[in-house]
Amino acid sequence: MTPTEFGKLIKEDMHGVFLFYGEEQYLKQHYLSMLKKKINPDNDDSVSISGEDLALTELGQRIMDIASMPSMDMNTRLVIVYDVDWSYAKIDKEKEKDNEDLAFFESCISELSSFDDTVVIIDTRPEHFNAGTEKKPSKLLDRLNKVLSSVAFAKETPAKLAVWVQKHFSAHKLNASPVVCNYIITYCGRDMTTLSHEITKLSAYVLQNGRDTVTENDVRTVSSSVNEIETFDFSNAILKGNSERAFSILSDMRLHKEKPELIMGSIISVYNNLFTVKTLLDSGMLLPEIIKTTGMREYQAQLYTSRASRLSKKGLEKAMELCHEADIKIKSRSIDCYDIIDILLIKLSMTDKIR
Repeated sequence: MTPTEFGKLIKEDMHGVFLFYGEEQYLKQHYLSMLKKKINPDNDDSVSISGEDLALTELGQRIMDIASMPSMDMNTRLVIVYDVDWSYAKIDKEKEKDNEDLAFFESCISELSSFDDTVVIIDTRPEHFNAGTEKKPSKLLDRLNKVLSSVAFAKETPAKLAVWVQKHFSAHKLNASPVVCNYIITYCGRDMTTLSHEITKLSAYVLQNGRDTVTENDVRTVSSSVNEIETFDFSNAILKGNSERAFSILSDMRLHKEKPELIMGSIISVYNNLFTVKTLLDSGMLLPEIIKTTGMREYQAQLYTSRASRLSKKGLEKAMELCHEADIKIKSRSIDCYDIIDILLIKLSMTDKIR
């Protein structure tokens, strides 16, 4: 179903199990917020369950246990499931019914769908859940659709986004022409979470300057360009070892003609920092000392120490060697170098396994 159709269900006394999938995280959070307010306007008493490090059998049983608990106030219970490890849901093409883990999870979901006082939302991330395409859904989504209702949160079209942007500026009592609304989408990208932040920033800037109309010059002065945003997201994906997300962002960067040299620079920077932090960890340094030594912000240092602690020094040395080789190739070629980065990302993902 579409997000709009799900929104209509929220207005009713809904129950059942719903799978959120697709790239538009902003809309997922928007409709989840609507649902929370409908179920309990005064207090968010939803229950969140992380599926991280849980087999599907364990996760299914945990959801069932929570949903089966008696409700003290007789209100509808909202259970939100996130970070599900879908690697347990692998389907053998020839033996599709042999995955006992998935079969048990499906039986739990099927039973939960009949609970008239419970709503379960399974929130997926696009890099972790393969939904296939609209015309050809994945085998996993096909199977899950037999026991739950799925909601597709696809990227909005530029035309719909432009209308949405204009409404958001209007909420701040600002005027923005269709031309300006389209310009901010071109300049900042189509991610609605990013656009929401940029609109808030722009609105504050324009109002502070005593004006009521947003211009293209305002966008260029205040907003972050899509290339800057993508570079940041790409570095984060590399740092977290999320190859699928890195390839996805790299594809967008290719479309926006981001310079391969800059992309390569961000990869090298991440691995240099990882190697430095790994060396400091091996010497016995704790987080406060690492922050002081490297000059990193606390959150950034936490990410690097968490990742570096799971990697071997030998693997990081190999990764830096691969980066160096790729960098030389890119600097010595004048033609499209994205294929070099593609191959590098594949090789880098393999260095994680070196011990």
